[in-house]
Amino acid sequence: MKKPLEHYAEKRHFEKTPEPAADHLPQRAGPLLFGIQMHAATRLHYDLRLELDGVLKSWAVPKGLSLDTEDKHLAVEVEDHPFDYLLFEGLIPKNEYGGGEVILWDTGIYQPDEPQEMCTADRETQQDHVRKSLAEGKLSFLLRGSKAKGSWTLVRMKDEKNWLLIKHRDPYVSEDRKLTDLVQSAVSGLTVEDLKNGRLPPDARQFRCVEQATSETALPPKLMPMLASTTDKPFDHPDWIFEPKLDGIRCLALIQCDEVKLISRNGLDISRQFPDLTNALKAQRLRNTVLDGEIIAYGEDGAGSFYNTITRLKQEKAGDIERETARMKSIFHPFDLLLLEGIDMRACGLIARKLKLGQILLSHELISPVAYSEGDGHAMFDVSVQAGFEGVVAKRKDSRYELGRRSDSWRKVKAFKSSEFIVGGWKKGLGSRTDSFGSLMLGILQDGKFTYCGNVGSGFNDGHLGNLKSRLEALTQSDCPFVPKLPAKSGTWVKPEIVVEVKYSEWTPDGSLRHPVFVRVRDDVPLQQATVEQRATIGTADTSAAGGNGLQMADASLLEQLDRDKQNIVLEIEGNELPVTNLDKVYWPKSEVLPEAICKRDYLKYLAQVGHAMLTHLRDRPFTMIRMPEGIEGERFFQKHWDAKLPPFVETLELYSGSKKEDHKYVLCNNLATLLWLGQIGSLEAHVWGSRIAKEPDGAHLSIQTTGSEETIDKSILNYPDYISFDMDPYLYSGKEKEGEEPEFNHQAFDNAKKVAMHLKELIEAIGLIPYVKTTGKTGIHIFAPIQRTLTFDQTRQICEAMSTLILSEYPDEVTTEWSVVKRTGKTFLDYNMNARSKTLAAAYSPRSLPGAFVSMPITWEELPEIYPTDFTFEVAVQSLKEKGDAWGSILEDKRLLDLGSIGLKVS
Repeated sequence: MKKPLEHYAEKRHFEKTPEPAADHLPQRAGPLLFGIQMHAATRLHYDLRLELDGVLKSWAVPKGLSLDTEDKHLAVEVEDHPFDYLLFEGLIPKNEYGGGEVILWDTGIYQPDEPQEMCTADRETQQDHVRKSLAEGKLSFLLRGSKAKGSWTLVRMKDEKNWLLIKHRDPYVSEDRKLTDLVQSAVSGLTVEDLKNGRLPPDARQFRCVEQATSETALPPKLMPMLASTTDKPFDHPDWIFEPKLDGIRCLALIQCDEVKLISRNGLDISRQFPDLTNALKAQRLRNTVLDGEIIAYGEDGAGSFYNTITRLKQEKAGDIERETARMKSIFHPFDLLLLEGIDMRACGLIARKLKLGQILLSHELISPVAYSEGDGHAMFDVSVQAGFEGVVAKRKDSRYELGRRSDSWRKVKAFKSSEFIVGGWKKGLGSRTDSFGSLMLGILQDGKFTYCGNVGSGFNDGHLGNLKSRLEALTQSDCPFVPKLPAKSGTWVKPEIVVEVKYSEWTPDGSLRHPVFVRVRDDVPLQQATVEQRATIGTADTSAAGGNGLQMADASLLEQLDRDKQNIVLEIEGNELPVTNLDKVYWPKSEVLPEAICKRDYLKYLAQVGHAMLTHLRDRPFTMIRMPEGIEGERFFQKHWDAKLPPFVETLELYSGSKKEDHKYVLCNNLATLLWLGQIGSLEAHVWGSRIAKEPDGAHLSIQTTGSEETIDKSILNYPDYISFDMDPYLYSGKEKEGEEPEFNHQAFDNAKKVAMHLKELIEAIGLIPYVKTTGKTGIHIFAPIQRTLTFDQTRQICEAMSTLILSEYPDEVTTEWSVVKRTGKTFLDYNMNARSKTLAAAYSPRSLPGAFVSMPITWEELPEIYPTDFTFEVAVQSLKEKGDAWGSILEDKRLLDLGSIGLKVS
């Protein structure tokens, strides 16, 4: 008898062919492997190769594999090939044996298919079964490949070299689908035609993880999944892949044939709660395999949600588990592979693990692998958010699996920032929340210490309030758990055992959360994972160049230009030129409340410093100019339309005017140069519409045609607001006003407006919206809440009227909606009628044309009780933006905008 591979070696000249030499039989462990090469020799055919005893048993199959059980395809047995041939693809010279192009059409693992008990058999037992079956002339086998999945049988004919390859009946059977229609390599993605055109396959060594395994291993007894770090924005990079970030519970699935364990992120065995998933994973017929993925429960309406999943997770009684399993279908979404048939995959690159994961999984309605894209993170982020996912997870293609570690090789990019925090205390509630709590006191683990990082008081519904209050009371303790300790009167302390997820806009330089909003309780997250790693950038940002949430501040060169001792100069702004004149002209004269006059130069410097934050609130909205070319004591006039010549950088929008029955040109303040040009022409207040012409992120269904008729603009995107607004003006007089004058600012009046604002905040949050608050710059308060653009201005105004009427009915001594000024006295006027298409409100950071030059300033709800409008001068606004960032920075970037029409608010 010839030695193994001797026939193979006799047919080839290895100094001429790139095929692997026949120099050794590898010592291997793990599953048996197969490969199928598409081979364009004299005739195009497919080479089926099954690993056995260190070589590849090989058959040439002219017609390839069929999914039709009626097909009996000829398979001609050829010489054994070396194991290293398994991943071979390339060009065999034409004058050599088998000359032609070869691609690796498919590869994966295989196992004897009869009897099914072979799942539990070790490698040697399986090989023994294959030897005997081949000797007897019939081998049934299960392929787990990227293309070829399912069961086939090889049956020997009278001529011992000729076999028939026949498909077994299984879920993959199809009379219509042709596997041969798939023409790309399973590894390189190349086709035979690519090779003919001179393209060479890349090195396939990165995929040789299982192929090189020499021994089986066991993972540590306590398994903790790899975690992702956080990054602020999506990005594109050819070395990264991008997956949708699912909103379920993390799970490691340990599969040993008919024994399956599901381990949660905090190390608990949750197999009992998901019997449908354990059965689905048993049907995979894998042994000693560990998958990483996410479980999502889908309700009777077909929608998956975290709430559904947690409901399933919390069931303990057998009857309750059975009921919820029947009511809600759970799906396991695997995205990584830690162990494959005893082979440790953690040191393999991610792409190799992904390839094997896709190969080994058999089709099942309760198992759905996570899709991913390569390189294009922005596109995947947009698609994921539009589909209702939280964002994306970016992963390096070559990243290893780091068990239990939060790694920078994986990065989550959310439509909003959120992290897990531990509750260490709570504060008493006011108003409608007197019987529950006002806010939770949050902390994280830092260097083994429980560190305080702020409170969260918004985002709760009635269910949250009731459930959390009882849990908090059960954990009450006398000692403050935070280090360093907080003052005794700060709140009621609790044992730090409850983990909650909170979204926020940023971390402040002192390590506190800005704009926190409660999302949910995370009983599936271990306490030790609420750590300082989630705020690794604290203290490292250069706040001289950017606000805390990454806002771009002024270019130093622009301020230097404005500091020149000249009256007339030409500013260079982001590649644009803007002539400015009379820079020492006084816009706000010195007064009792303004120690030094503010001239045009000062105003332009202010706009230069807050401009990039201010533009967030101005961009793509029709702009109404309130011009005072000689300052606040000179003539003032409104200017909506602009028909004169404009600087080239100023963008405009043509709108139909219902009053004038013709189209007019509106200015759009879409860049910094335009903002400073408005300052140059004496537009001292910035007022914009409550709707935008831009379609992103939720206006793709709306028309951007705004000219020609009233009907056209009624149907346009500008008739659909992207936020609801409430304008609150206190009518408590100081006593210094002249007869007929509006009330001037006084502390008592503004304190009353604060109370009304808090009442309105609770109502807005109760219907699922996120309210933002700012001072008007005069005497009152503005509240905005972003919404999806699905309702017209008329419809949103009706909703706001209903909400205002409800507030009025509950607080009649504090609130009024009366149009008669006389009837408003002593109360705060709640104006919902600003929700109209052409009506405008002062934009964030806009100065007001009154003595003092106070600014309409975005603030946080936590700041509201302590501030007054007179606190916010130019200087204070600039300093706040540098140190803390924009308090409303996420208002237009919040991808989870609520569709008011979806929450039962019906409008006529």
